Amino acid sequence: MVKIYNVICCLLFAAFAISCNSPKQNEASDASVIADSAFKKFETKFLDEYWHQYPSQSIYFGYGKYYDILVIPDSASFIENSRFSTRWLDSLHTLSFDQLSDNYKISYRITENQLQSDRWYNDTLKPQEWNPGSFNISGDAYALISQPFAPLDQRLRLLSKRLANVDAYYNAALHTIHQPTKEHTALAVQQNEGGLDVFGASLADSIRVSQLTDAEKDTLQMHVAIAVQSMKRYTAFLKQILADKKSVFRDFRLSKDLYTSKFKYDMAASFSPEEIFKKSMADKNYYHGEMYALAVSLWPKYCGDVKKPSDSLELIKAVVDKISLLHASPKYLLDTLTRQVHELEHFIIAKNLFNYDTNASLKVRTMPAYQSGFALANAEFIPPYQEQGTTYFNVEDMSKFPAEKVEGTLREYNDFSLQFLTIHEAMPGHCMQGIYSKLRSPDIIKSVFSNGTMIEGWAVYTETMMLENGWGDHSPEMQLIHDKWKLRELCNVIVDYGLHQLHYSKEAITKLLKNDAFQTDAQIEEKYHRATVSQVQLCSYYTGMLEILALREDFKKKMGDKYSLKDFHEKFLSYGCSPVKYIREMMMK
Repeated sequence: MVKIYNVICCLLFAAFAISCNSPKQNEASDASVIADSAFKKFETKFLDEYWHQYPSQSIYFGYGKYYDILVIPDSASFIENSRFSTRWLDSLHTLSFDQLSDNYKISYRITENQLQSDRWYNDTLKPQEWNPGSFNISGDAYALISQPFAPLDQRLRLLSKRLANVDAYYNAALHTIHQPTKEHTALAVQQNEGGLDVFGASLADSIRVSQLTDAEKDTLQMHVAIAVQSMKRYTAFLKQILADKKSVFRDFRLSKDLYTSKFKYDMAASFSPEEIFKKSMADKNYYHGEMYALAVSLWPKYCGDVKKPSDSLELIKAVVDKISLLHASPKYLLDTLTRQVHELEHFIIAKNLFNYDTNASLKVRTMPAYQSGFALANAEFIPPYQEQGTTYFNVEDMSKFPAEKVEGTLREYNDFSLQFLTIHEAMPGHCMQGIYSKLRSPDIIKSVFSNGTMIEGWAVYTETMMLENGWGDHSPEMQLIHDKWKLRELCNVIVDYGLHQLHYSKEAITKLLKNDAFQTDAQIEEKYHRATVSQVQLCSYYTGMLEILALREDFKKKMGDKYSLKDFHEKFLSYGCSPVKYIREMMMK
Protein backbone atom coordinates (compact mmCIF):
# COMPACT_ATOMS: atom_id res chain seq x y z
CA MET A 1 0.00 0.00 0.00
CA VAL A 2 2.87 2.35 0.82
CA LYS A 3 4.53 1.56 -2.49
CA ILE A 4 1.31 2.26 -4.42
CA TYR A 5 0.84 5.52 -2.53
CA ASN A 6 4.41 6.57 -3.30
CA VAL A 7 3.95 5.77 -6.98
CA ILE A 8 0.73 7.81 -7.11
CA CYS A 9 2.47 10.73 -5.39
CA CYS A 10 5.37 10.56 -7.83
CA LEU A 11 3.02 10.52 -10.80
CA LEU A 12 1.04 13.47 -9.44
CA PHE A 13 4.28 15.38 -8.78
CA ALA A 14 5.55 14.63 -12.29
CA ALA A 15 2.28 15.77 -13.81
CA PHE A 16 2.42 18.94 -11.72
CA ALA A 17 6.02 19.57 -12.76
CA ILE A 18 5.18 19.08 -16.43
CA SER A 19 2.21 21.41 -16.20
CA CYS A 20 4.37 24.05 -14.53
CA ASN A 21 7.23 23.71 -17.02
CA SER A 22 5.16 23.54 -20.19
CA PRO A 23 4.53 27.30 -20.54
CA LYS A 24 8.26 28.01 -20.20
CA GLN A 25 9.12 25.30 -22.71
CA ASN A 26 6.53 26.64 -25.12
CA GLU A 27 7.84 30.16 -24.67
CA ALA A 28 11.37 28.95 -25.40
CA SER A 29 10.13 27.04 -28.43
CA ASP A 30 8.20 30.06 -29.69
CA ALA A 31 11.24 32.29 -29.19
CA SER A 32 13.39 29.84 -31.15
CA VAL A 33 10.90 29.73 -34.03
CA ILE A 34 10.83 33.53 -34.15
CA ALA A 35 14.63 33.77 -33.98
CA ASP A 36 15.07 31.14 -36.72
CA SER A 37 12.56 32.92 -38.92
CA ALA A 38 14.44 36.19 -38.46
CA PHE A 39 17.72 34.48 -39.35
CA LYS A 40 16.24 32.92 -42.49
CA LYS A 41 15.09 36.34 -43.68
CA PHE A 42 18.51 37.79 -42.87
CA GLU A 43 20.24 34.92 -44.67
CA THR A 44 18.21 35.31 -47.88
CA LYS A 45 18.80 39.06 -48.13
CA PHE A 46 22.41 38.85 -47.02
CA LEU A 47 23.42 36.15 -49.50
CA ASP A 48 21.77 37.92 -52.40
CA GLU A 49 23.72 41.09 -51.62
CA TYR A 50 26.88 39.08 -50.94
CA TRP A 51 26.83 37.59 -54.42
CA HIS A 52 26.13 41.03 -55.89
CA GLN A 53 29.22 42.26 -54.04
CA TYR A 54 31.29 39.25 -55.13
CA PRO A 55 29.75 38.10 -58.44
CA SER A 56 32.82 36.10 -59.48
CA GLN A 57 32.45 33.90 -56.40
CA SER A 58 28.75 33.47 -57.11
CA ILE A 59 29.60 31.63 -60.34
CA TYR A 60 31.29 28.80 -58.44
CA PHE A 61 28.27 28.45 -56.17
CA GLY A 62 25.68 28.52 -58.94
CA TYR A 63 23.87 31.73 -57.93
CA GLY A 64 23.07 32.92 -61.43
CA LYS A 65 21.61 36.37 -60.80
CA TYR A 66 24.85 38.33 -61.25
CA TYR A 67 26.86 36.28 -63.73
CA ASP A 68 27.05 39.17 -66.19
CA ILE A 69 28.87 41.45 -63.71
CA LEU A 70 32.66 41.68 -63.75
CA VAL A 71 33.84 43.84 -60.85
CA ILE A 72 36.69 46.17 -61.75
CA PRO A 73 39.33 45.65 -59.02
CA ASP A 74 40.20 49.30 -58.39
CA SER A 75 40.64 51.07 -55.05
CA ALA A 76 36.95 52.04 -54.88
CA SER A 77 35.88 48.37 -55.07
CA PHE A 78 38.12 47.39 -52.16
CA ILE A 79 36.84 50.28 -50.02
CA GLU A 80 33.29 49.15 -50.72
CA ASN A 81 34.19 45.56 -49.80
CA SER A 82 35.23 46.70 -46.34
CA ARG A 83 32.09 48.78 -45.87
CA PHE A 84 29.98 45.84 -46.97
CA SER A 85 31.50 43.51 -44.36
CA THR A 86 31.07 46.05 -41.56
CA ARG A 87 27.49 46.83 -42.51
CA TRP A 88 26.42 43.19 -42.56
CA LEU A 89 28.28 42.32 -39.37
CA ASP A 90 26.33 45.06 -37.62
CA SER A 91 23.12 43.65 -39.07
CA LEU A 92 24.00 40.10 -37.99
CA HIS A 93 24.69 41.23 -34.44
CA THR A 94 21.17 42.59 -34.10
CA LEU A 95 19.85 39.00 -34.23
CA SER A 96 19.30 37.00 -31.05
CA PHE A 97 22.01 34.32 -31.11
CA ASP A 98 20.94 32.65 -27.84
CA GLN A 99 17.39 32.04 -29.11
CA LEU A 100 18.45 30.38 -32.36
CA SER A 101 18.13 26.63 -32.86
CA ASP A 102 21.42 24.70 -32.94
CA ASN A 103 21.44 24.53 -36.72
CA TYR A 104 21.17 28.28 -37.14
CA LYS A 105 23.60 28.97 -34.32
CA ILE A 106 26.22 27.24 -36.44
CA SER A 107 25.18 29.24 -39.50
CA TYR A 108 25.33 32.45 -37.45
CA ARG A 109 28.89 31.73 -36.34
CA ILE A 110 29.97 30.70 -39.84
CA THR A 111 28.53 33.93 -41.26
CA GLU A 112 30.24 36.02 -38.59
CA ASN A 113 33.59 34.35 -39.25
CA GLN A 114 33.20 34.82 -43.01
CA LEU A 115 32.48 38.55 -42.76
CA GLN A 116 35.27 39.14 -40.27
CA SER A 117 37.60 37.14 -42.49
CA ASP A 118 36.59 39.06 -45.63
CA ARG A 119 37.26 42.37 -43.93
CA TRP A 120 40.60 41.19 -42.56
CA TYR A 121 41.71 39.88 -45.97
CA ASN A 122 40.61 43.08 -47.68
CA ASP A 123 42.01 45.62 -45.17
CA THR A 124 44.92 43.88 -43.46
CA LEU A 125 46.31 40.97 -45.47
CA LYS A 126 45.68 42.72 -48.83
CA PRO A 127 46.60 39.85 -51.20
CA GLN A 128 45.33 41.99 -54.10
CA GLU A 129 48.54 44.00 -53.77
CA TRP A 130 51.10 41.20 -53.63
CA ASN A 131 49.44 38.21 -55.32
CA PRO A 132 48.99 38.85 -59.07
CA GLY A 133 47.17 35.51 -59.25
CA SER A 134 44.21 37.27 -57.62
CA PHE A 135 43.36 38.48 -61.12
CA ASN A 136 42.39 35.83 -63.64
CA ILE A 137 39.12 35.70 -65.58
CA SER A 138 39.62 32.26 -67.09
CA GLY A 139 38.22 30.29 -64.15
CA ASP A 140 35.00 32.33 -64.13
CA ALA A 141 34.65 31.97 -67.89
CA TYR A 142 35.27 28.23 -67.80
CA ALA A 143 32.64 27.74 -65.10
CA LEU A 144 30.09 29.71 -67.13
CA ILE A 145 30.77 27.63 -70.22
CA SER A 146 31.07 24.17 -68.63
CA GLN A 147 28.34 24.05 -65.97
CA PRO A 148 24.90 23.15 -67.43
CA PHE A 149 22.88 25.71 -65.45
CA ALA A 150 21.22 27.03 -68.62
CA PRO A 151 21.09 26.36 -72.40
CA LEU A 152 24.32 27.02 -74.29
CA ASP A 153 23.03 30.20 -75.97
CA GLN A 154 22.14 31.76 -72.63
CA ARG A 155 25.54 30.89 -71.16
CA LEU A 156 27.33 32.39 -74.14
CA ARG A 157 25.31 35.62 -73.86
CA LEU A 158 26.24 35.89 -70.18
CA LEU A 159 29.88 35.30 -71.06
CA SER A 160 29.76 38.03 -73.68
CA LYS A 161 28.33 40.55 -71.19
CA ARG A 162 30.89 39.55 -68.58
CA LEU A 163 33.81 39.99 -70.97
CA ALA A 164 32.65 43.44 -72.09
CA ASN A 165 34.74 45.07 -69.34
CA VAL A 166 37.67 42.69 -69.36
CA ASP A 167 40.12 45.32 -70.61
CA ALA A 168 39.24 47.63 -67.70
CA TYR A 169 39.54 44.66 -65.34
CA TYR A 170 43.16 43.92 -66.26
CA ASN A 171 44.08 47.61 -66.41
CA ALA A 172 42.85 47.99 -62.82
CA ALA A 173 44.80 44.87 -61.83
CA LEU A 174 48.00 46.41 -63.19
CA HIS A 175 47.48 49.48 -61.00
CA THR A 176 46.47 47.48 -57.90
CA ILE A 177 49.56 45.28 -57.78
CA HIS A 178 52.23 46.73 -55.51
CA GLN A 179 55.49 44.94 -54.69
CA PRO A 180 54.28 41.38 -55.33
CA THR A 181 56.07 38.24 -54.23
CA LYS A 182 58.21 36.59 -56.86
CA GLU A 183 56.55 33.24 -56.27
CA HIS A 184 52.97 34.49 -56.72
CA THR A 185 53.98 36.46 -59.79
CA ALA A 186 55.43 33.38 -61.48
CA LEU A 187 52.33 31.32 -60.65
CA ALA A 188 50.07 34.09 -61.99
CA VAL A 189 51.93 33.96 -65.30
CA GLN A 190 51.54 30.18 -65.51
CA GLN A 191 47.84 30.18 -64.64
CA ASN A 192 46.87 33.11 -66.85
CA GLU A 193 48.73 31.59 -69.78
CA GLY A 194 47.07 28.26 -69.07
CA GLY A 195 43.74 30.06 -68.88
CA LEU A 196 44.04 31.13 -72.50
CA ASP A 197 42.94 27.59 -73.41
CA VAL A 198 39.47 28.49 -72.11
CA PHE A 199 39.12 30.93 -75.00
CA GLY A 200 40.49 28.58 -77.64
CA ALA A 201 39.12 25.98 -80.04
CA SER A 202 36.49 24.50 -77.71
CA LEU A 203 34.81 27.87 -77.14
CA ALA A 204 35.02 28.64 -80.86
CA ASP A 205 33.22 25.37 -81.58
CA SER A 206 30.52 26.22 -79.03
CA ILE A 207 29.97 29.62 -80.61
CA ARG A 208 29.78 28.08 -84.06
CA VAL A 209 27.12 25.48 -83.17
CA SER A 210 25.07 27.91 -81.04
CA GLN A 211 21.85 29.58 -82.15
CA LEU A 212 23.16 33.08 -81.46
CA THR A 213 22.44 35.67 -84.12
CA ASP A 214 25.33 36.69 -86.37
CA ALA A 215 25.53 40.00 -84.55
CA GLU A 216 25.71 38.25 -81.16
CA LYS A 217 28.43 35.93 -82.42
CA ASP A 218 30.45 38.85 -83.75
CA THR A 219 30.15 40.70 -80.45
CA LEU A 220 31.13 37.65 -78.40
CA GLN A 221 34.09 36.88 -80.64
CA MET A 222 35.24 40.50 -80.35
CA HIS A 223 35.00 40.31 -76.53
CA VAL A 224 36.91 37.01 -76.55
CA ALA A 225 39.65 38.54 -78.70
CA ILE A 226 39.96 41.51 -76.32
CA ALA A 227 40.09 39.11 -73.36
CA VAL A 228 42.93 37.15 -74.93
CA GLN A 229 44.82 40.35 -75.71
CA SER A 230 44.30 41.66 -72.16
CA MET A 231 45.50 38.42 -70.58
CA LYS A 232 48.58 38.36 -72.80
CA ARG A 233 49.34 41.98 -71.97
CA TYR A 234 48.93 41.22 -68.27
CA THR A 235 51.25 38.20 -68.36
CA ALA A 236 53.80 40.19 -70.40
CA PHE A 237 53.74 42.85 -67.67
CA LEU A 238 54.31 40.20 -64.99
CA LYS A 239 57.12 38.60 -66.99
CA GLN A 240 58.77 41.98 -67.26
CA ILE A 241 58.66 42.36 -63.48
CA LEU A 242 60.24 38.93 -63.08
CA ALA A 243 62.95 39.70 -65.63
CA ASP A 244 63.82 43.14 -64.29
CA LYS A 245 66.81 42.83 -61.99
CA LYS A 246 65.76 46.06 -60.26
CA SER A 247 62.39 44.64 -59.19
CA VAL A 248 61.88 44.56 -55.41
CA PHE A 249 59.77 41.60 -54.34
CA ARG A 250 57.90 41.13 -51.09
CA ASP A 251 58.82 38.12 -48.94
CA PHE A 252 56.23 35.38 -49.39
CA ARG A 253 56.33 34.63 -45.66
CA LEU A 254 53.69 36.06 -43.34
CA SER A 255 54.53 37.80 -40.08
CA LYS A 256 53.49 36.07 -36.84
CA ASP A 257 50.45 38.32 -36.41
CA LEU A 258 49.27 37.79 -39.98
CA TYR A 259 49.87 34.04 -39.84
CA THR A 260 48.03 33.67 -36.53
CA SER A 261 45.05 35.67 -37.78
CA LYS A 262 44.90 33.77 -41.06
CA PHE A 263 45.01 30.49 -39.13
CA LYS A 264 42.12 31.65 -36.95
CA TYR A 265 39.87 32.72 -39.83
CA ASP A 266 40.75 29.98 -42.32
CA MET A 267 40.88 27.01 -39.97
CA ALA A 268 38.23 27.79 -37.32
CA ALA A 269 39.82 24.92 -35.39
CA SER A 270 40.36 23.97 -31.76
CA PHE A 271 44.16 23.99 -32.13
CA SER A 272 46.49 26.99 -32.24
CA PRO A 273 49.29 27.04 -34.85
CA GLU A 274 51.86 26.26 -32.16
CA GLU A 275 49.83 23.35 -30.75
CA ILE A 276 49.34 21.60 -34.08
CA PHE A 277 53.03 22.11 -34.93
CA LYS A 278 54.14 20.45 -31.66
CA LYS A 279 51.64 17.61 -32.12
CA SER A 280 52.90 16.99 -35.65
CA MET A 281 56.51 16.85 -34.50
CA ALA A 282 55.61 14.26 -31.84
CA ASP A 283 53.51 12.14 -34.22
CA LYS A 284 56.34 12.07 -36.73
CA ASN A 285 58.38 9.97 -34.30
CA TYR A 286 55.43 7.65 -33.66
CA TYR A 287 54.93 6.86 -37.34
CA HIS A 288 58.65 6.29 -37.82
CA GLY A 289 58.42 3.52 -35.20
CA GLU A 290 55.39 1.94 -36.86
CA MET A 291 56.97 2.06 -40.31
CA TYR A 292 60.22 0.56 -39.12
CA ALA A 293 58.45 -2.56 -37.87
CA LEU A 294 56.56 -2.90 -41.18
CA ALA A 295 59.68 -2.31 -43.27
CA VAL A 296 61.60 -5.00 -41.37
CA SER A 297 58.82 -7.51 -42.10
CA LEU A 298 58.80 -6.57 -45.80
CA TRP A 299 62.59 -6.51 -46.22
CA PRO A 300 62.98 -10.15 -47.41
CA LYS A 301 60.21 -9.69 -50.02
CA TYR A 302 61.64 -6.54 -51.58
CA CYS A 303 65.34 -6.54 -50.70
CA GLY A 304 66.16 -10.24 -50.42
CA ASP A 305 69.48 -11.05 -48.79
CA VAL A 306 70.82 -7.50 -48.97
CA LYS A 307 72.18 -6.44 -45.60
CA LYS A 308 69.80 -4.20 -43.65
CA PRO A 309 71.01 -0.65 -42.99
CA SER A 310 71.71 0.13 -39.35
CA ASP A 311 69.84 3.43 -39.63
CA SER A 312 66.10 2.84 -39.21
CA LEU A 313 65.06 5.64 -41.58
CA GLU A 314 67.40 4.35 -44.28
CA LEU A 315 65.85 0.90 -43.94
CA ILE A 316 62.33 2.31 -44.28
CA LYS A 317 63.36 4.36 -47.31
CA ALA A 318 64.93 1.35 -49.02
CA VAL A 319 61.69 -0.64 -48.78
CA VAL A 320 59.52 2.33 -49.79
CA ASP A 321 61.76 2.97 -52.81
CA LYS A 322 61.29 -0.64 -53.97
CA ILE A 323 57.51 -0.42 -53.55
CA SER A 324 57.50 2.90 -55.42
CA LEU A 325 58.77 1.20 -58.57
CA LEU A 326 55.32 -0.39 -58.86
CA HIS A 327 53.26 2.32 -60.50
CA ALA A 328 50.76 2.99 -63.27
CA SER A 329 51.61 4.10 -66.77
CA PRO A 330 50.87 7.80 -67.42
CA LYS A 331 49.03 6.72 -70.57
CA TYR A 332 46.47 4.74 -68.55
CA LEU A 333 46.36 6.89 -65.41
CA LEU A 334 42.82 8.18 -65.97
CA ASP A 335 41.54 4.68 -66.67
CA THR A 336 43.21 3.37 -63.53
CA LEU A 337 41.70 6.10 -61.37
CA THR A 338 38.25 5.63 -62.90
CA ARG A 339 38.35 1.92 -62.10
CA GLN A 340 39.45 2.64 -58.54
CA VAL A 341 36.56 5.03 -57.98
CA HIS A 342 34.04 2.35 -58.95
CA GLU A 343 35.74 -0.27 -56.77
CA LEU A 344 35.68 2.10 -53.80
CA GLU A 345 31.99 2.83 -54.35
CA HIS A 346 31.18 -0.87 -54.19
CA PHE A 347 33.40 -1.34 -51.13
CA ILE A 348 31.73 1.32 -48.96
CA ILE A 349 28.31 -0.10 -49.80
CA ALA A 350 29.36 -3.70 -49.13
CA LYS A 351 30.89 -2.67 -45.79
CA ASN A 352 27.79 -0.60 -44.87
CA LEU A 353 29.87 2.52 -44.17
CA PHE A 354 27.56 5.09 -45.80
CA ASN A 355 24.12 5.55 -47.32
CA TYR A 356 25.77 6.45 -50.61
CA ASP A 357 23.77 6.74 -53.83
CA THR A 358 25.82 5.31 -56.69
CA ASN A 359 23.64 7.20 -59.17
CA ALA A 360 25.37 10.44 -58.13
CA SER A 361 27.23 11.98 -61.06
CA LEU A 362 30.99 11.59 -60.49
CA LYS A 363 33.52 11.79 -63.29
CA VAL A 364 37.30 11.44 -63.50
CA ARG A 365 38.78 13.89 -66.00
CA THR A 366 41.93 15.75 -66.99
CA MET A 367 42.39 18.87 -64.89
CA PRO A 368 41.47 22.15 -66.66
CA ALA A 369 44.62 24.09 -67.57
CA TYR A 370 43.78 27.12 -65.45
CA GLN A 371 43.88 24.91 -62.31
CA SER A 372 47.20 23.25 -63.12
CA GLY A 373 50.52 23.79 -61.41
CA PHE A 374 49.30 23.40 -57.84
CA ALA A 375 48.65 19.71 -57.10
CA LEU A 376 48.41 16.40 -58.98
CA ALA A 377 44.68 16.04 -58.34
CA ASN A 378 41.69 17.85 -56.85
CA ALA A 379 37.94 17.55 -56.44
CA GLU A 380 35.42 19.93 -57.99
CA PHE A 381 31.92 20.05 -56.53
CA ILE A 382 28.55 20.87 -58.07
CA PRO A 383 27.77 24.50 -57.11
CA PRO A 384 25.35 24.65 -54.11
CA TYR A 385 22.70 26.68 -55.95
CA GLN A 386 22.91 24.61 -59.10
CA GLU A 387 20.33 21.83 -59.28
CA GLN A 388 22.18 19.62 -61.74
CA GLY A 389 25.79 19.05 -62.66
CA THR A 390 28.75 16.75 -62.23
CA THR A 391 31.23 16.27 -59.40
CA TYR A 392 34.72 16.02 -60.90
CA PHE A 393 37.86 14.20 -59.81
CA ASN A 394 40.43 16.29 -61.70
CA VAL A 395 43.88 14.87 -62.49
CA GLU A 396 46.86 16.86 -63.75
CA ASP A 397 47.78 16.34 -67.41
CA MET A 398 51.34 15.01 -67.23
CA SER A 399 51.86 14.89 -70.98
CA LYS A 400 53.65 18.25 -70.82
CA PHE A 401 55.86 17.23 -67.88
CA PRO A 402 59.54 16.38 -68.46
CA ALA A 403 60.14 12.62 -68.38
CA GLU A 404 62.03 12.87 -65.10
CA LYS A 405 59.13 14.69 -63.42
CA VAL A 406 56.62 12.14 -64.74
CA GLU A 407 58.61 9.24 -63.31
CA GLY A 408 59.15 11.02 -59.99
CA THR A 409 55.45 11.86 -59.66
CA LEU A 410 54.33 8.31 -60.48
CA ARG A 411 56.79 6.82 -57.99
CA GLU A 412 55.31 9.07 -55.34
CA TYR A 413 51.84 7.94 -56.46
CA ASN A 414 52.71 4.29 -56.86
CA ASP A 415 50.15 1.48 -57.02
CA PHE A 416 49.43 1.71 -53.29
CA SER A 417 49.72 5.46 -52.90
CA LEU A 418 47.45 6.05 -55.89
CA GLN A 419 44.66 4.27 -54.01
CA PHE A 420 44.99 6.71 -51.13
CA LEU A 421 44.90 9.60 -53.61
CA THR A 422 41.60 8.27 -54.98
CA ILE A 423 40.22 7.70 -51.49
CA HIS A 424 41.24 11.23 -50.45
CA GLU A 425 40.09 13.17 -53.50
CA ALA A 426 37.19 11.05 -54.70
CA MET A 427 35.65 8.21 -52.72
CA PRO A 428 34.76 8.50 -49.88
CA GLY A 429 36.79 11.68 -49.54
CA HIS A 430 36.16 15.02 -51.19
CA CYS A 431 33.89 14.03 -54.05
CA MET A 432 31.52 12.02 -51.88
CA GLN A 433 31.65 14.77 -49.27
CA GLY A 434 30.67 17.30 -51.94
CA ILE A 435 27.77 15.10 -53.04
CA TYR A 436 26.54 14.80 -49.44
CA SER A 437 26.89 18.52 -48.88
CA LYS A 438 24.88 19.20 -52.02
CA LEU A 439 22.07 16.78 -51.21
CA ARG A 440 21.88 16.79 -47.42
CA SER A 441 23.31 20.04 -46.02
CA PRO A 442 20.65 21.58 -43.76
CA ASP A 443 21.45 25.18 -44.65
CA ILE A 444 22.97 26.92 -47.68
CA ILE A 445 25.35 28.93 -45.47
CA LYS A 446 27.22 25.73 -44.62
CA SER A 447 27.76 25.00 -48.30
CA VAL A 448 28.78 28.41 -49.60
CA PHE A 449 31.05 29.24 -46.65
CA SER A 450 32.44 25.74 -46.22
CA ASN A 451 35.27 25.10 -43.78
CA GLY A 452 38.51 23.90 -45.37
CA THR A 453 39.74 22.21 -42.20
CA MET A 454 36.67 20.02 -42.03
CA ILE A 455 36.83 19.30 -45.77
CA GLU A 456 40.52 18.36 -45.84
CA GLY A 457 40.33 16.68 -42.44
CA TRP A 458 37.51 14.47 -43.69
CA ALA A 459 39.51 13.36 -46.73
CA VAL A 460 42.53 12.52 -44.55
CA TYR A 461 40.30 10.74 -42.02
CA THR A 462 38.86 8.49 -44.75
CA GLU A 463 42.34 7.23 -45.69
CA THR A 464 42.72 5.67 -42.24
CA MET A 465 39.07 4.68 -41.89
CA MET A 466 39.07 2.71 -45.15
CA LEU A 467 42.16 0.79 -44.10
CA GLU A 468 40.58 0.07 -40.70
CA ASN A 469 37.63 -1.52 -42.51
CA GLY A 470 39.69 -3.78 -44.74
CA TRP A 471 40.47 -1.84 -47.90
CA GLY A 472 43.68 -3.34 -49.28
CA ASP A 473 43.11 -6.64 -47.43
CA HIS A 474 45.29 -5.42 -44.53
CA SER A 475 48.45 -5.80 -46.61
CA PRO A 476 51.64 -4.50 -44.94
CA GLU A 477 52.42 -2.53 -48.11
CA MET A 478 49.15 -0.61 -47.83
CA GLN A 479 49.79 0.05 -44.13
CA LEU A 480 53.34 1.20 -44.81
CA ILE A 481 52.25 3.60 -47.54
CA HIS A 482 49.34 4.75 -45.34
CA ASP A 483 51.85 5.69 -42.64
CA LYS A 484 53.93 7.44 -45.28
CA TRP A 485 50.82 9.47 -46.17
CA LYS A 486 50.39 10.36 -42.48
CA LEU A 487 53.99 11.57 -42.47
CA ARG A 488 53.28 13.64 -45.54
CA GLU A 489 50.19 15.20 -43.97
CA LEU A 490 51.80 16.02 -40.64
CA CYS A 491 54.88 17.28 -42.47
CA ASN A 492 52.55 19.65 -44.30
CA VAL A 493 52.10 21.34 -40.92
CA ILE A 494 55.82 21.29 -40.17
CA VAL A 495 56.67 22.71 -43.60
CA ASP A 496 54.03 25.44 -43.53
CA TYR A 497 54.64 26.59 -39.98
CA GLY A 498 58.39 26.07 -40.28
CA LEU A 499 58.67 28.00 -43.52
CA HIS A 500 56.47 30.95 -42.57
CA GLN A 501 57.12 31.24 -38.84
CA LEU A 502 60.50 29.62 -38.17
CA HIS A 503 62.11 30.65 -41.48
CA TYR A 504 63.07 27.13 -42.49
CA SER A 505 65.28 27.20 -45.56
CA LYS A 506 64.51 25.28 -48.73
CA GLU A 507 67.44 23.01 -47.88
CA ALA A 508 65.98 22.23 -44.44
CA ILE A 509 62.57 21.47 -45.90
CA THR A 510 64.09 19.30 -48.61
CA LYS A 511 66.00 17.35 -45.98
CA LEU A 512 62.87 16.95 -43.83
CA LEU A 513 60.68 15.69 -46.67
CA LYS A 514 63.36 13.48 -48.18
CA ASN A 515 64.74 11.85 -45.04
CA ASP A 516 61.81 11.99 -42.60
CA ALA A 517 58.83 11.72 -44.99
CA PHE A 518 60.47 9.62 -47.76
CA GLN A 519 59.18 11.84 -50.55
CA THR A 520 60.54 11.98 -54.08
CA ASP A 521 62.35 14.98 -55.53
CA ALA A 522 59.32 15.82 -57.68
CA GLN A 523 56.99 15.75 -54.69
CA ILE A 524 59.38 17.81 -52.58
CA GLU A 525 59.65 20.47 -55.27
CA GLU A 526 55.88 20.62 -55.63
CA LYS A 527 55.36 20.86 -51.84
CA TYR A 528 57.93 23.60 -51.40
CA HIS A 529 56.42 25.58 -54.25
CA ARG A 530 52.95 25.11 -52.82
CA ALA A 531 54.07 26.30 -49.39
CA THR A 532 55.55 29.47 -50.91
CA VAL A 533 52.29 30.43 -52.70
CA SER A 534 49.90 29.51 -49.87
CA GLN A 535 49.82 29.94 -46.12
CA VAL A 536 48.05 27.92 -43.40
CA GLN A 537 46.08 25.74 -45.86
CA LEU A 538 48.64 22.94 -45.63
CA CYS A 539 47.88 22.70 -41.90
CA SER A 540 44.22 21.92 -42.52
CA TYR A 541 44.71 18.25 -43.44
CA TYR A 542 46.22 16.95 -40.24
CA THR A 543 44.39 19.39 -37.98
CA GLY A 544 40.99 18.39 -39.35
CA MET A 545 41.77 14.68 -39.15
CA LEU A 546 42.77 14.93 -35.48
CA GLU A 547 39.57 16.81 -34.66
CA ILE A 548 37.39 14.21 -36.45
CA LEU A 549 39.12 11.23 -34.83
CA ALA A 550 38.70 12.81 -31.39
CA LEU A 551 35.02 13.48 -32.08
CA ARG A 552 34.47 9.90 -33.30
CA GLU A 553 35.99 8.50 -30.13
CA ASP A 554 33.90 10.73 -27.87
CA PHE A 555 30.74 10.03 -29.87
CA LYS A 556 31.41 6.29 -29.58
CA LYS A 557 31.65 6.59 -25.79
CA LYS A 558 28.47 8.64 -25.68
CA MET A 559 26.43 6.17 -27.76
CA GLY A 560 27.74 3.00 -26.10
CA ASP A 561 26.05 -0.13 -27.48
CA LYS A 562 24.03 2.02 -29.91
CA TYR A 563 27.17 3.24 -31.71
CA SER A 564 27.79 2.35 -35.34
CA LEU A 565 30.39 3.76 -37.69
CA LYS A 566 27.78 4.33 -40.38
CA ASP A 567 25.64 6.32 -37.96
CA PHE A 568 28.65 8.48 -37.03
CA HIS A 569 29.44 9.15 -40.69
CA GLU A 570 25.87 10.02 -41.62
CA LYS A 571 25.39 12.32 -38.64
CA PHE A 572 28.75 14.01 -39.13
CA LEU A 573 28.21 14.70 -42.82
CA SER A 574 24.61 15.85 -42.21
CA TYR A 575 25.92 19.11 -40.76
CA GLY A 576 27.51 20.12 -44.05
CA CYS A 577 31.03 21.46 -44.34
CA SER A 578 30.95 23.24 -40.97
CA PRO A 579 33.96 23.59 -38.66
CA VAL A 580 34.43 20.37 -36.71
CA LYS A 581 34.31 22.20 -33.38
CA TYR A 582 30.78 23.42 -34.24
CA ILE A 583 29.70 19.93 -35.36
CA ARG A 584 31.08 18.52 -32.10
CA GLU A 585 28.79 20.80 -30.09
CA MET A 586 25.74 19.39 -31.86
CA MET A 587 26.75 15.71 -31.89
CA MET A 588 27.84 15.67 -28.25
CA LYS A 589 24.87 17.62 -26.91
